[in-house]
Amino acid sequence: MRIIGSDKNLKSVEFEGKTVNQQKDGTFHADQDMAKKLVSSGDFAVAGITFRNAKGFICNECDFVNVFRDKCGKCGCTELTPESET
Repeated sequence: MRIIGSDKNLKSVEFEGKTVNQQKDGTFHADQDMAKKLVSSGDFAVAGITFRNAKGFICNECDFVNVFRDKCGKCGCTELTPESET
């Protein structure tokens, strides 16, 4: 699994006795179990996760497009319409 560190100057990670070096593409290639533990620590993220093709929710008050449908991240309104319905 490819993961990205939160610190751009990080060149290697030592975790549970194993050392993982940063690859040329800027990611760390770790086995599944190690990667899951590092991501759960909050200092790493899985490489390749984007919201580029995700359908969001449009706020009825300010027209801001939100990823989550519980409330608007800009104005706090709870009346959101799915993008697929517009």
